[in-house]
Amino acid sequence: MDGHKTKQGRKEWGYGAGAAVFTVAAGLLATWVIVFLTVRSYSDYKKDLIEMQQEELLTMAETVGASLVNFINQELARIDLYYDTAEEQRKIWDAEAKEQASAAFLDSGDELYVAEVCFDAEGQRIYEQGKVELDVESIPEGDRAVICGKRLDVSQKRYEMYISRRFSCGNEEYTAVYAMNLDAVYDRIVEPVRIGDGGYSVVKDSSLSIIMHHAPDQIGMDAVYDRSQRYPELDLTDLFAWIQLQQEQPAGVGLINSYQWDDEGPNPNPEKRVVAYTTIQLPGESWIVNSTIPYEELNGPLNRMIQRLAWVSGCFLLMVALFVYVTTKSVVRYGGQKREIAYLKEINEGMELLYRKEEQIQQYQRMQSVGQMSSRIAHEFNNYLTPVMVYGGLLETDETISAENQELVRGILDAASQAADLSRKLLDFSRQDSSVRLTAVNLTEGMRQAVDMIRQLVPESVSFRAELEERDFYIKGRAGMAEQILMNLCNNAFHAMENTGGSLSVIYKTSVPPPEGQENLTESSWAVLRVKDTGCGISKEAQEKIFEPFYTTKGRGKGTGLGLAVIQNMVSVAGGSIRLESEPGKGTEFFLYFPETEADVPETSGENGREVSRVGVVDDDPEMLRTLELLLSRKGYKVRCWSHPAVVLSKLQKKRELCDVILTDYSMPSINGLEFAEMVRKLNPGIRLVLMSGKEEEKFSWYLKNGFLDGFILKTDIGEHIDEVL
Repeated sequence: MDGHKTKQGRKEWGYGAGAAVFTVAAGLLATWVIVFLTVRSYSDYKKDLIEMQQEELLTMAETVGASLVNFINQELARIDLYYDTAEEQRKIWDAEAKEQASAAFLDSGDELYVAEVCFDAEGQRIYEQGKVELDVESIPEGDRAVICGKRLDVSQKRYEMYISRRFSCGNEEYTAVYAMNLDAVYDRIVEPVRIGDGGYSVVKDSSLSIIMHHAPDQIGMDAVYDRSQRYPELDLTDLFAWIQLQQEQPAGVGLINSYQWDDEGPNPNPEKRVVAYTTIQLPGESWIVNSTIPYEELNGPLNRMIQRLAWVSGCFLLMVALFVYVTTKSVVRYGGQKREIAYLKEINEGMELLYRKEEQIQQYQRMQSVGQMSSRIAHEFNNYLTPVMVYGGLLETDETISAENQELVRGILDAASQAADLSRKLLDFSRQDSSVRLTAVNLTEGMRQAVDMIRQLVPESVSFRAELEERDFYIKGRAGMAEQILMNLCNNAFHAMENTGGSLSVIYKTSVPPPEGQENLTESSWAVLRVKDTGCGISKEAQEKIFEPFYTTKGRGKGTGLGLAVIQNMVSVAGGSIRLESEPGKGTEFFLYFPETEADVPETSGENGREVSRVGVVDDDPEMLRTLELLLSRKGYKVRCWSHPAVVLSKLQKKRELCDVILTDYSMPSINGLEFAEMVRKLNPGIRLVLMSGKEEEKFSWYLKNGFLDGFILKTDIGEHIDEVL
């Protein structure tokens, strides 16, 4: 007997020891996984941080480049304006008057121009102020101000860019050439754009000569060749590759091993830098704007990330150690097989649930692809539709238009309204993946409101009956979703009975059993909506396709094929299901099941009561700019329109109180409306920012909640609701 117990005890001890070894091995594996995930998380964060910094640098380079282009073009236009407006006076100028006019223009440039020379028709210099080293033969033909060359002033360590302008004085032809100080341009345009603590921007010409740099010793040097000659001991491999990329592509980003070129020692100190560049085109010139920041400035966020990861990993490792200790002790004493069996059972149940959901996931993926396409179509459609609705609304209220023409305008607006309704259906269909934040909506209240509307729309040939429970029942969805579902189903029923008449019943009940396939979700209370008609019914073949987008059994021009697809998506988003029973000639009945959710706590928000009079509009679509300028002007606002956000940013740097409100489009070629709003908010937090788009997206809500945006409006709602958001 004692021998049997001893044998059994040894067996139990052997099992316990094996389980303990397994637990320790599992702990070591968990430790390795934690360390691996920590290193991987740090690596991914580092990569994302560098990419984000590169994108910001590229945006900075593009902004600086756009500002340079605008500034140079403005100066060319200013020179043209100076000579155009003085044409009558020049007819009586003598040599002394010419010199006085030249001096006046140079003084007006605020040290931007450092020299001028005037050539007569034979190329002789009739007067000169400062030093201009330019051959008259190199000056291009034409009667407008043009860039005709540049020169490195070695003594001043700066570049001077020559701008020529041909003009007449009396019966004589002359050519004036001005020397623009590019250092002054750098101080005005490039230097004010701050990039971190040690970042800066550099400008090179097409021959890769540095023409603008914060370190004077670098001006005039070839970005690669001259540096390799001056610093033969330096490794410029990365710099060579970076310059080669600039010769091949108009824009780019990178991370290179470079040097601190503003060091005063014999050899600059090595430094790893994040870099980005863009190419800009000027009349007769091509420049490269290069923005850079030391990589070490990213060490702050990286070190903070390391600290967080170390703290989290340490906590996890401590938890693993405690788990190994407690589990090993428990396994040796009591055995841990029951927990393992329970765990495997849970996994098995989860796998079974995954298998049941696999077909639904595949269907969701197909619908998501179609939804994305529908979203893009609706977005572009809204861009074209908005001007029609705005202009039509303005014409409808114009008292100078005859009654006959006003009737035609109302016809246009009715057609545009139908098109806008189709666009909204497309957007509703595309929002099946919750691109707009879901909230708890009262299904019972929505059903009551929908039934009240339907009673007003029932045809005389149809009898209508509704049975609605009174208990409030909340589901996940969007405002107006319940009304849209019931209205769509009833409209389909009316269409099915338009030739024969019949009866339509709507039954809404709560606290019903879960639908078939959802029996395991007993923790939720369910509601069912039943819509039954005695119309023509639906064939078996049509039932298989009835929920596919753009499939319709109605005649041409009577349906879009989106109604039931949108309904199915809404029900799916709410976590419910839909099915139908129908026979040709006997009618159709739809069953819609919804699980209950908790009601949201209402949020309070304050209203911004500031008076708005000056409105700025930013959109790359000229037609949209004209539409909004006309609409807002008639409403009494002072309107300024811009087609490029860089222009607005440049003006805000000079005048922060540019306007009271900026209305910006989301989709623009260089930077989107959200990125533009962040930049404006940094320059002037007091400007009200309103985003407009052809569709809603979830990220808009985040920007609104966090103060980057003050309002949002769909383009199709601009005509009716623009005053509310402004």
